[in-house]
Amino acid sequence: MARCICMGRSQVIESVRRHDKRFELNIDTPMIVLIHGSMDRQAAFARMARLLSTSHQVLTFDRRGYGKSVQQRGTFSVDEQMSDLSEILDQFAANQKVILVGHSFGGVVALSYAQRFPDAISGLVVYESPMSWESWWPKDSGGSAAVAVADDPEMAAETFMRRFIGHRRWESLPDSTKIQRRSEGEALVGELSDIRRNKPWDIQLVRGPLMAGYGSLSKPHLQASAELLGNLPDCRSIKIEGAHHNAHSGSPDDFVELLVQPLIRRVAQGIWS
Repeated sequence: MARCICMGRSQVIESVRRHDKRFELNIDTPMIVLIHGSMDRQAAFARMARLLSTSHQVLTFDRRGYGKSVQQRGTFSVDEQMSDLSEILDQFAANQKVILVGHSFGGVVALSYAQRFPDAISGLVVYESPMSWESWWPKDSGGSAAVAVADDPEMAAETFMRRFIGHRRWESLPDSTKIQRRSEGEALVGELSDIRRNKPWDIQLVRGPLMAGYGSLSKPHLQASAELLGNLPDCRSIKIEGAHHNAHSGSPDDFVELLVQPLIRRVAQGIWS
């Protein structure tokens, strides 16, 4: 079951969907909050949410500037993203354990939030979270290509999409979809520029439990970011065989089994198993 919870406030709050298959769940069971990446939306987590909602309450939402929150304006900084997340957790997860699951830029938001509010989060799962502020991060990534044309946000959005889904697939999209995606360029440019100017979280201050994932078919720099996190205390990194950057939507069963469920067990038992 999924239902939209409209609170009459910001578009981000109005976009929140709660997925559960039982009306009553033990408050000691962590709520799982799924955070999508750049040029994505909560719908990409649909199959993951269905899998997880058999035993947990699951929240998804459209980050500001995307999907149903496309009209939510701002600088699109990580600080603003954390403020949105704080409001969501205050309203929907008060006094409850929370596990954050962040895909790509969603991982930046999750790691930053957990570092600023460590007592609010029981555990983290991140998948191929970018570390664009680091000197070793490639200058020819899809995000870098988008930021290079930041003066034209619509072109930045199209450039980013073409890099990730390919020219042929982009050209095959309906005109209405292309228009919608281009309209999200301001959010894309804002958030990707922010993590190139500023360091949103410090790897030396990361606290587990944390599970970092990457796909065997993904770019080396994305794999490297996960492995760096996996080497930290109380953290693990796992490779999903046959997966690309879109494992959350393309390989949801593996994502849940290999990344989310081990983290849930670690939170419940206090040890990795």
